[in-house]
Amino acid sequence: MLTPALLARVLRQASSRRLDACTPPLRAAMAEFGIDTNRRRAAAFIAQLAHESGEFRWMEERWGPTAAQRRYEPPGDLARRLGNTEPGDGWRYRGRGPIQLTGRANYRRCGQALGLDLEARPEQVADPAVGFRVAGWFWSHRQLNARADAGDFVGITRGINGGTNGLAERERYHALALAALAGVYPEHADDAPAGAHPPASVHAPAAGAGAGAGAGALAVAAAGADAAPGLATGAAAAPARRRRRTAPRRVYGARADTLDFRDLMYVPSLVEVPTQVPLGDYLEWQVPILDQGSEGACTGYALATVANYLLLRRRTWPDPVPVSPRMLYTLARRYDEWPGERYEGSSARGAMKGWHKHGVCSEAAYPSQPDDDGLTDERTSDARRRPLGAYFRVNHRDLVAMHSALAEVGVLYATAVVHQGWSAVGPDGLIAASDERLGGHAFAIVAYDERGFWIQNSWGPDWGHGGFAQIGYDDWLRNGTDVWVARLGAPVRLETAAGTADAHADGAGRSAAYSQSDLRPHIVAVGNDGLLRAGGEFGSSAAEVERLVRQDIPRVTAPWGTRRVLLYAHGGLVGETAAVQRVADYRRAMLPAQIYPLAFVWNSDAWTTVTNLLQDAVRRRRPEGVLDAAKDFMLDRLDDALEPLARALGGKALWDEMKENALRASQRADGAARRVADLLQGLAADGRGLELHLAAHSAGAILLGPLVGLLAERGLAIESCTLWAPACRHAQFAGDYQPAIAAGQIRRFALYLLDDTSERDDHCAHLYNKSLLYLVSHALEERPRVPQWRDEVVRPSRNGGEPLLGLERDLTTALRALLATPGHRLVVAPDPRDTGALSRARHHGDFDDDEATVASTIDFIRGGGPSRVATVRQATPAPAEPAPGPLCFPHSGSALRDRRQEIDQRTRR
Repeated sequence: MLTPALLARVLRQASSRRLDACTPPLRAAMAEFGIDTNRRRAAAFIAQLAHESGEFRWMEERWGPTAAQRRYEPPGDLARRLGNTEPGDGWRYRGRGPIQLTGRANYRRCGQALGLDLEARPEQVADPAVGFRVAGWFWSHRQLNARADAGDFVGITRGINGGTNGLAERERYHALALAALAGVYPEHADDAPAGAHPPASVHAPAAGAGAGAGAGALAVAAAGADAAPGLATGAAAAPARRRRRTAPRRVYGARADTLDFRDLMYVPSLVEVPTQVPLGDYLEWQVPILDQGSEGACTGYALATVANYLLLRRRTWPDPVPVSPRMLYTLARRYDEWPGERYEGSSARGAMKGWHKHGVCSEAAYPSQPDDDGLTDERTSDARRRPLGAYFRVNHRDLVAMHSALAEVGVLYATAVVHQGWSAVGPDGLIAASDERLGGHAFAIVAYDERGFWIQNSWGPDWGHGGFAQIGYDDWLRNGTDVWVARLGAPVRLETAAGTADAHADGAGRSAAYSQSDLRPHIVAVGNDGLLRAGGEFGSSAAEVERLVRQDIPRVTAPWGTRRVLLYAHGGLVGETAAVQRVADYRRAMLPAQIYPLAFVWNSDAWTTVTNLLQDAVRRRRPEGVLDAAKDFMLDRLDDALEPLARALGGKALWDEMKENALRASQRADGAARRVADLLQGLAADGRGLELHLAAHSAGAILLGPLVGLLAERGLAIESCTLWAPACRHAQFAGDYQPAIAAGQIRRFALYLLDDTSERDDHCAHLYNKSLLYLVSHALEERPRVPQWRDEVVRPSRNGGEPLLGLERDLTTALRALLATPGHRLVVAPDPRDTGALSRARHHGDFDDDEATVASTIDFIRGGGPSRVATVRQATPAPAEPAPGPLCFPHSGSALRDRRQEIDQRTRR
């Protein structure tokens, strides 16, 4: 007896569900029309239907209408022959069933023969229970049993097709069917049991059918034989065959992933792996076939195929909306191993990281046609609906692991070096081996059998077997490069920007990234040489910065009476994660106070390097016995030894590079800060006015210095400028800031710094026993401190190191006098007052997350506060303004570690 398992040996790519649904009606139709009386008839019938229906997938013609399908509509010769007399008959009586029954007349005649009213209810033919009976009736009407008995398979093909289109595939199915059905059916008709032949009334066509019915059915069968697989939209029926277009010039842009021991590797489980995963199981999900054209964006298109499949088969809340290949490709270049985005191609790892951090939006939100808008609010908000959960790298040379991962998830994301065989894939989908390599390419692996993997490509439905092809195992092992497997994450909605930053913080323990739409409009990412940095989680392209200034700032500030924009630059030893956290903190406090923070997040995280330098210096110094922590002069001796070593071991070069990157952001014609200045000039000209403020911490003052002059050149005044423990030299202050203050370009200036006692009580990584500014002044600037010249005797401006604006010891009389004039402010921390303190910072790194410091800065920006030293006088009340939001600073891991060590040291005393 014919079973789904036997049928699967012939229809190797048919899904298990479809085989289970089709086998009983197929078996019944074969019995009804005498097709099961011997193996030749059964094998020929199954083989022809397998070809005509795409292994039982196409039970209904997909309607365009195409130019050929328009001919079905009256008036017209074809419509007349099909009996289509009413408008809409072409669509109403479109092709249905395994052998596409088409036309009103044929539906009527076939229905009369089968005792069904198919003219009134034509949709019945798409049901396998009726469709296989229709196929059996046509087979019997064309007297194809006799041809099967005679072994005339080519004659059967002509009887169905009108020619020999697809003969090679038909014969392949025929050979498989003959082998699979051996011993299941008798070899010859004479061996059939009595009563196996159908009644004569079924064989005879209904009155009036004659040649008309045969010609109509034959015409339909011929059209069906030429039909393309119809996989472009996953439709259940074969459309009219598309004409093969000239293949576009292919760009092979997938770059092999570099070795990275941080990759989590997939480990196969002990779940039983099937001997094959049929292509038909995948086809049931009707995943769109994509076409990347002549662009090297395959990493985005292949991952979009993976995402489309996973979203379609998600058990809860399936999502049939196609995702954006363009967004995934853009993210792939942002997160791959190569700097910038001015190249085609990317790595699979980059695409996976991008999806994991941002999610992916719909194709409608971010179309495949490239534009300059980038990651807009609409796109990033939509992307959070489709996050990536866990993902693993699969050993591409381990076929067992690949089979296990594919059986577990249903799709793999892969890259390989493609060869000339990929350019000559026939309708059977088999990729012939070739030694002529073309380049790297990404695709989805969707099925496997004993011969190899079935892949879904992104070269359109005209390539290969309707967009699919099979790569043999030998070919894969020779040319495969990377494989990844993934599961979807659960969509999470974060209501606040601070929540987004917390979710991205180190140690947050999350498995998916969420939308950064709230934070992106407040970040300008600066990379090497002061250029915009497009890569990374919060990277900025030129188009994104332009949209930020021209759209986001006006949108947010529209209800405000005064449009205030604060340009902020963080310290030089702060990493991106901590900097973004601060942006979220400041945004939460400043927006309610009608201050729009715009932060330069510059790639300057050198704290780890500084720590390593100091540790290396400690190891290299000459041992001098046990140090008594209570003897300060001994700690000074240790610092004396560390300073020249830190300088010689690369500290100065590191500091010089950091300063150069900061300065070039304004000095270069394409520098990030210069771009912002140009855009702000345009914003100020829109008639609403613009009140600019500057603030910086530590080395951030170096970055903002040249920007002061750029803003002046563009006629933009700076209402206030606040520097927290600035790490810039007095020479830079005299060149960049002081002339602007004197000219009224900077109308109000505030300087925050530690008192010298706190500066000396500070430390760097508990190795250097003074503040970072002391280390910079003594060891990293142009003029190093000579240890034998004691600070108590020699002024720092001589051989005691480079004078820095943020060191109280270096404050000149003239500078103190300037800051004492009305409108300006000098704050020496820590402020000892219990209430009204302007800063409680006790360490160099405290200023940017000290609540008193930030609150008094917001007050100063809004026009409040005195012109005096904070440790002496009380603050004056601010004018009536919207109140700032809450100030709460989640401390970074390094800050918390420092505080724990400080507590430990106190408890040991």
